[in-house]
Amino acid sequence: MSITVQLDSFGKIKNWLKNLSISLKNVANATGRRVTNDSEQLAKERVRSPNMKPEKRTGAYLQSIESEFKGGTVSFLGTLKSDSSIAGIIEFGSRPHIIRPKGNKILFWPGAKHPAKEVQHPGTPEFRVLGDAVEAGIFKVDEKLAKEFKKHFKT
Repeated sequence: MSITVQLDSFGKIKNWLKNLSISLKNVANATGRRVTNDSEQLAKERVRSPNMKPEKRTGAYLQSIESEFKGGTVSFLGTLKSDSSIAGIIEFGSRPHIIRPKGNKILFWPGAKHPAKEVQHPGTPEFRVLGDAVEAGIFKVDEKLAKEFKKHFKT
């Protein structure tokens, strides 16, 4: 592969560099958008998977996972997030804690031998659904960048 550029005036050099800068910014933004979208899909695939923890598969947590991409003139920001009330526990886990009912109620669930006034919860391990998805989305970013580069520069 070779690239040949002939510029015979300062105005042409200035325009060529400006266009190159705009194209490179577009490549970077497209790559960032692709990484962000891939991360969202990976997180949702993990949650849907019957073979992987946290085994949520459907419901509010899955529905709450979304990505957002904001491209700027100098930088961009890709975000993978969940606004579910259990997102923090799924991502970072929880320490052992006591579960007590509200008011004068008691705790009971199918399979329990008897109602209980309180239960010692052993804690929840961290599952890092969003964090792992972002890391996996960034994986092979050089290939994603090369693909966008070819698309924008028609090489």
